[in-house]
Parts: sequence; C-alpha cells; structure tokens
Amino acid sequence: MRNRKRTWILFGLFLFVQAPLPLKPDFEVKISAGLLRAMAETQAAGETLPVWVYFRDKGRQGEAGLHRALAEARHILRVRCERRRLKVRGASNLVDYEDLPVSRSYTERVRLLVSKVRAVSRWLNAVSVEVSPGQLPVLAGLDFVASLDLVRSFKRGEDLEFPQDDETKAPSSPSPIYGGAYAQLNQINVLPLHQQGLSGRGVLVCMLDVGFHKSHEAFRLAHLIAEWDFVFGDGDVEQNPADRNDYSDSHGTATWSLLGGFRFGEMAGPAFGADFILAKTEDDRSETPVEEDYWVAGIEWGESLGADVVSSSLGYTDWYQFKDMDGKTAVTTKAANRAASLGVVVVNAAGNERQNSWAHIIAPADGYDVISVGAVDSSNKIASFSSPGPTYDGRIKPEVCALGVYNWIAQNRRDGSDFYTRGSGTSYATPLVGGVVALLLEAHANWTPKQVRTALMNTAGNASSPNNDYGWGIVNAAAAAAANENPPAHIRQK
Repeated sequence: MRNRKRTWILFGLFLFVQAPLPLKPDFEVKISAGLLRAMAETQAAGETLPVWVYFRDKGRQGEAGLHRALAEARHILRVRCERRRLKVRGASNLVDYEDLPVSRSYTERVRLLVSKVRAVSRWLNAVSVEVSPGQLPVLAGLDFVASLDLVRSFKRGEDLEFPQDDETKAPSSPSPIYGGAYAQLNQINVLPLHQQGLSGRGVLVCMLDVGFHKSHEAFRLAHLIAEWDFVFGDGDVEQNPADRNDYSDSHGTATWSLLGGFRFGEMAGPAFGADFILAKTEDDRSETPVEEDYWVAGIEWGESLGADVVSSSLGYTDWYQFKDMDGKTAVTTKAANRAASLGVVVVNAAGNERQNSWAHIIAPADGYDVISVGAVDSSNKIASFSSPGPTYDGRIKPEVCALGVYNWIAQNRRDGSDFYTRGSGTSYATPLVGGVVALLLEAHANWTPKQVRTALMNTAGNASSPNNDYGWGIVNAAAAAAANENPPAHIRQK
C-alpha cells in the first residue's frame, strides 16, 4: 500500500513540474515515451488524451478454448472475404489469432476508468480511449494491459482549391464521355481498358476519407454496398447539415468521384462500375486532426466485408519521427500490412509534405505492401508538394504516380447543389491509382496484392530507373493489365 501511494505522489509531481521523474518500473515499461511527453504537456483541467490500450491476450484460456474461438471466427467469415483471403492463404489458414474479438471483459473494465471508448481493434488487440492523465497509472496497473501509447494524429494539408461557381468549366476533350476527367485518365492510359469493357465490375472498393456527398449526380450509377461513420458511430457518412462547422463531404466526395464517379460528358473515374463501401474516418470540423484509431477501425471493417481494394488519401505523422517510417512501426502501417496479408490491395497517398518541416512520406504509405502514390502535373513533372522517399529503412517510395495537380473533381455546395471544380494533392492522385487497381482485379481476379503492385511498378513510366521522387513512374493501366504478372506468392516485393 505504501509503495502504491508513493507511485501516485511521484506521478503527480511528474505532471506538475513536467519533468521525467522516475516511475514505478511496471508503469515505466507500459507507458510509451510519446505518451509520457503528451501527459507532461496536458495542462487544462478536465482535458483528456486519446490513448491506445493494448491487451496481453484475448481472454481465451486453454487450447480447446482457442480452437473453439477460431472455429467461430471461421464460421462468420463472409463469402466475399473468404474468396479474397483464399488468394493468399490456404483453406486451413483463413483465420488466425488476430481475427479473434477483443475480450469484452477487458474492454468493460477499461470503460469504467475512461471518459470514452473510441474504437476497438481485433488486429491490434487494443482499444482506443479518451482518458484523463491521472487515470493512466490505474490503467497501466491492470494485469491484462500490456502497454499504453498515444493515438497519433495528422493535420491534412489543404488541397489547392479553385473558384466554386458555375463558370468553372472543363477543358475541351476529344471524347464526348469524360469531360474534364479526360486528361487525368488519359495520362495513366485508362481509356483502352474502358474500350475493352472494363469498369471495375464485381470489385469491392473501400474508401477511407472524411465524408461523402452520396446524392451527387456523379454517384447516381454507383453501387453502394455499405457505409459507416467511425467518428460519430452511425450509418451516415454525409455531413451534418445542422452543424455549421461540418464541411466533411468535400474531400471524400472528390476522392470518390476520381475513383468511381460517372456523369456522361462531365466526369468519370477509372472504376465507375465497381461496388463501394464508404468509411468516414476523419473528423473535419474546425481544426480537429485526423486520428489513426478511426482509420484502423475503418480498414478492419472494410476487410471484414470483403473489400478487394482500399483507397485512402489520409496519413499520420504527429508524434512520430522519421525513424518510425520503416514499414512496420506506425499503427496504421501495421493495419495496412495486415490487410495486404489478407488479400486486400491498399493504396495510400504519399503525402503533401515535400516543402514543409516533415519532408518525407507519411504513414501508412511507408508500408512494405502498400502502394503509395505521388503526384505529377499534366507535363509529367513531379508536383512541388508530393512527398519523397525513401523510407527510413531505405526502400524507394512512392511506388507510382498519377495526376495530382488541377484534377477535375466533383463537389457540392453548402445548399446541397452539385458542381465540378479543380483541386490538387496526392489525395487526388491516389484514387486514380485505386481505380486502376480495381480494373486490374476485374481483368485478373486471381491476382494477389503483390502481383497487382508488381504489375503496376514494372509497367510504369520510370520502371527502368526508379527513384524517390517518381518511384517507378506514372501508371500505365493498359500495360499493367496486359502484364503476365505471376511472381511466387511467398516473395515480398520491395
């Protein structure tokens, strides 16, 4: 009892003087250095921190209990998910320990000590919570808690915007179909695949973004399978019209239109015939940062529904250091690698960080199996903002590039009316590549994420001399679809 009281006193002094005083050894091991720094910076009364609580196990006791749990997980596996996993795993290995649910008992005990449980991750065996700094030693003292860490965040760079009015017109197009989208599709050689009848039909694409204006005319032909708002915990990914600060439709509407929108003579994405699931994983009200726990929850959800492709124009750097961009450290990178190991092709923006203090790619674009996307302009020149590689461990990034300057995108006004405009960012290059991936999977349904990634890289415009600006170069969709891409399944392409 005396030792426990002494620990509380030391912890209180730690917060008061904002200096790293010694903690009890088990606390010191369980609380990460980043979280300790965040605790020291937390000043306001009642302020909470977003924290990952990692568990030691999943509450299963004994070999028999584990076998029963795995059998249950196998039983509830969706057919679409099973079919995709079979491409990369044997029938006897379709589920594993990471598929098991987090212990409800553990979660409920944690819930009693925190302000809010935000998200639950099977893959990480963790929950994210909002908790006051004073409760962290109590959480660390729970015997089933393995560690505590800070939920990282990222301030998404503003996309370059153009006047949002009816006078904004698309440039002339030699095709009567594509309107302003012609140039961005032609640059990556998508049109021959459309002429062959490919549109992404039968491929399930999961969009992770800030929100989506579903009623936009560009999505009238879209086949929407499911949607979920992970920020507010409901089934509607559109903005809240009662909240004057909620502009959450704009970015997601743009990225979805770039990948799968269609309006004859105005807009077309590469994969306008695909099926879609939409996950709102970013709170775009005011200056609220993007936080990684919602992204992890979103990609787990998408994988469980059978998604073949994940397109994400988000990324995370705050509280990380460049040494963490090693393909295996950041939480979102771990989740992206896990999804790829289950047969999902993950496409993520490289980031708009070239000219700021970070100046590197962002997580999860550093992932081993992630297709990270850089931005070029209409002259095939790398965009001034497009994040360069390499990763901390020396791998070339990005993998490929697409147009990310003056893209033609769908948008909506605050009154709900539809229009089209232009914007720039690796956010807008990424869904173009995600759409190409859907076309490749329509043409080659048996291709694994590694095969898709390799086909894109080997046929891109800079494949003979890849570098850390362009990666393997600008995508050539038709050439990638024609590639006889069948590398050994056990080889990880780096």
